[in-house]
Amino acid sequence: MDITFTKDKMRFKYRASALIIENNHILLQNIKDYWAPPGGKVQMLEDSKIALKREIFEELSTDIAIEQSAIFIEQTYHSQEKSFHELGVYYFCHSKSLWDRGTSIIGCENGEDMEYRWFPIIEIKKINLQPAVLKDKLLGENKIFEHIINHE
Repeated sequence: MDITFTKDKMRFKYRASALIIENNHILLQNIKDYWAPPGGKVQMLEDSKIALKREIFEELSTDIAIEQSAIFIEQTYHSQEKSFHELGVYYFCHSKSLWDRGTSIIGCENGEDMEYRWFPIIEIKKINLQPAVLKDKLLGENKIFEHIINHE
């Protein structure tokens, strides 16, 4: 059971996401009109690292190596007449097997094709990356764990 619930027009969710970096590129998932790190919801009694490995395997049929915790983001945002409260834990990860699959990868999420693409990190400011606060983390030299509270 995913750790998520909805009440009226408000939704809470707990997610784990992978900052998969190879050869100064990051793998991002296309979600409608923006790009985001791949990952998914953490399930009840599941820790975030196990959840992340499970989600990546479900979506991209491969394993990842989790290097270290990168950032914890508490955020609220509004979309399509709903308000969201999301807790997201992001890990720096590696996957040579994904890099070897080419610039654009088709994965599967909930039975539907999903596009994943490698972007040069130096060009990350040019794309609509969500959450946007990740841009500074990816472009900065500081790789220590951070906790960010973000309200949009």
